[in-house]
Amino acid sequence: MHKEFFLSTFQDAEATLMMGKTSEEIDWKEESRRFDGAAEFYTSYRPDFPDVLVECVISLTGIQENGKILEIGSGTGKATAPFARRDYSILCIEPGENLVSVAKQNLANFPRIEFQECAFEDWNERTNEFDLVISAQAFHWVPKEIGYAKAARALKVKGYMALFWNMYSYPEGGVYDDLNKVYKEQTPNLATRTGSYEDLLKQREIEIIESGCFGNVEVRKFPWLARYSTKQYLGLLNTYSDHLRLPEEDRNRLFESLAEVIERYGGYIEKPYLAVLYAVQKTT
Repeated sequence: MHKEFFLSTFQDAEATLMMGKTSEEIDWKEESRRFDGAAEFYTSYRPDFPDVLVECVISLTGIQENGKILEIGSGTGKATAPFARRDYSILCIEPGENLVSVAKQNLANFPRIEFQECAFEDWNERTNEFDLVISAQAFHWVPKEIGYAKAARALKVKGYMALFWNMYSYPEGGVYDDLNKVYKEQTPNLATRTGSYEDLLKQREIEIIESGCFGNVEVRKFPWLARYSTKQYLGLLNTYSDHLRLPEEDRNRLFESLAEVIERYGGYIEKPYLAVLYAVQKTT
């Protein structure tokens, strides 16, 4: 895979939806309900995060073996698990009842994990308690006018926040060209988006700085590749908020057509990801 590919074509459909919108323009409860309804798909098909990213978080933040972590939007525990395996104490904040239920099953062997079922903005905060705040694939759903300051208050003096996302792309050529034709014919608003992913990355960095709660932003990028069967790929799409918004009949028809394309290419598809990490230290 060419380096230039990873540096130009990645996107995050959910976060892109948030760009330029105020908290009043987004129905946070409805978005949360959609994700909660897809909890089983989420745990089965959403990608994990590269272990090198987790090691980078630990290295950059200097969190000690007995450190306490607050996780915002923990979902089914995709990002919780690698930190739990390193024996950190973790408080998981997650508003989705089904997502919490699945996470408890997935993380049943880790006694140092605690769950609170609520949105982060509604959480009864515990100030100056945590060494590290993490949020994986979720912080863009938190109203920024609330999220950064509240996260900072939860941190101890000189504590760190680590935000990270798996961004994905639609390469040109082969199966992806044919998949995009299906989107253009059936759901044009979901066809391949244009624009630089660098704009989104820069906006996130600016938001952190403008919050006034944190110091210099350390950004790290980790390209990696996943391989999906037809069933797995459709399961993955069933966790994307833009696909979940489609009427069920339209979504089923779209998925049938996408499945036909993937099957013509041997029943498997490779999907490039770029895991992006932002690590910042509390200054307030």
